[in-house]
Amino acid sequence: MFAHRQEPDGHEANGRMMEPLGNGQTVAVIGGGPGGMACAMALRREAARAGRDIEVLLFETKRFGVDHNQCAGVLSPPLCDILRDEFEIALPKALIQREILGYVIHDEHEKVALDGEEHGGSSLAVRRAEFDAYLAQCAQERGVSVIHTRVTDFEFHSDGVLIFTWRGTYHADAIVGAFGISHAISAALARQTAYRPPPLLDAVITKIHPPWPMPGPISDLLENYIHVILPPLQRVEFGAVIPKGDHITVIAAGHGVGTTDMKALLALPAIRRLLPDDAQPEGYYKGHFPVGLAKGMVGDRYVTIGDAAGLVRPFKGKGINSAIITGVLAARTLLEQGISAEALETFRHGCRDITGDILYGTFMRRLAWFTSHHLSVAPILRHAAGDPTLRELLFDCVSGREMFRHIVLRKGNLSLAMKLGLAAVVERVKHGSPR
Repeated sequence: MFAHRQEPDGHEANGRMMEPLGNGQTVAVIGGGPGGMACAMALRREAARAGRDIEVLLFETKRFGVDHNQCAGVLSPPLCDILRDEFEIALPKALIQREILGYVIHDEHEKVALDGEEHGGSSLAVRRAEFDAYLAQCAQERGVSVIHTRVTDFEFHSDGVLIFTWRGTYHADAIVGAFGISHAISAALARQTAYRPPPLLDAVITKIHPPWPMPGPISDLLENYIHVILPPLQRVEFGAVIPKGDHITVIAAGHGVGTTDMKALLALPAIRRLLPDDAQPEGYYKGHFPVGLAKGMVGDRYVTIGDAAGLVRPFKGKGINSAIITGVLAARTLLEQGISAEALETFRHGCRDITGDILYGTFMRRLAWFTSHHLSVAPILRHAAGDPTLRELLFDCVSGREMFRHIVLRKGNLSLAMKLGLAAVVERVKHGSPR
C-alpha cells in the first residue's frame, strides 16, 4: 500500500466515488481548539440523528489548563447563542473573567469610545485554556475520544488516512484539519495534498499585572473596554490593550513585528496613559493569524476549518465564532455529502459569507493602515465623537458585528468616507506626516 496525492476530480485513484460517512467509520479531528471540539461534537450528534455509529478521534498536543493558548481570549456575540443552539451548552459564569462593554479607538492624541450597549452587545473575556478545557469536557461527555499527543505526519491511501503521532499510528476514513496556525501540521498535510496554508499576519503578545497586590479579578480594569490603537509605527498595523481577570493583555500585530515593536508600542503616550506607572511586560509570546484563504482547503478525505483554512474575517476576525461555525458545517458535509474533494466543495460553498467578505475586509484593513501611517486618524476620531452614524460604522469594523461588504456598500458610507478622507489629507498637510 503506497501513499498517493489527491486526484483533482474528487475521485479515488480507482475511480470509486467516496460516499458520506457510514456505520463503523472513523473521523480524525486534528486540533482541540473551539473549532475542532465543535466539529467533533457535531459529528457525534449528526451521526446519531442519522442512526450511524461514527467514531470520532480528536488529537490535541496541549494540556488544557496547563499550556498557554496565545489568543486574546475574547468571546464575541453571538458565540453564547451558537453554543446554546447547536450543542445546548451554557457558558459557566466561572469561566468569564470580565464583561467587555465596548471599544476605545486611539491614535496618538485623539480617542473615541464605542459603547457595546449602544451598538450591539458586549463581549466576554475568558482564559482560553480554561474555555478550551471546558469544551473538551463537553466533547468527551458526547462520546468524542480526546487523545493528547502530537501529530507528526499523514499518509493518504485508497482506503483511508494514516495519522502518525507520538503515541503511535491511527487510521481514519477522513480527517478534519482544525490545527490553527501550526506550521508543522500544515507542512505535513501539504506534503500529501494540495493544501497550502493561508497568508499570515504576525503578532507579539505580552501581559501586564498592575503593581498593587490584589488577589482575584480587578473590577473596572481599563473601565472594561478594549482599547485599539492605530499607531504610525512602521511594522505595526494595530495594537490592542485588553482587560482580563487580574491583568492586561497587549497585542502588537503586523508583518514582521517583534519585541522591539512591542516595546515601541508600549512607549507611545496613548498606551502609557492606559497602563499603571512602572508597568512592565511579563514575557513575550509570538503568534499569527490568517489574513486570506488557504489553497486546497478541501480534498479527498480531508477538510480544513477555521484558521487552518483562513476562514476568518480580516481586520477583526471573530476567529472563535468562525471556527465553530465552519466546524459544524464540515461535520454536516462529511455526513450528508461525502468525503471526496467533489463532495467537500459543498463545504467551501457553504462558507461563502466568510470567503465573500475577505476582499472587503482586506480593503478596510489596508485603508486603516494607509490612513494611520500616511495621513491621520485624528480627524476621523474627532468627527466620530459627535456623529452616532460614524461611531456605529467604527464599532462594526472593530467588533465584526457586520459583514465588511455591508459596511462598504451601506448607503451613505461612501460619501462619508470621502469626506473623512479629505479631512485626513488636510490634517496631514497642516501637521506633517506621522512620525
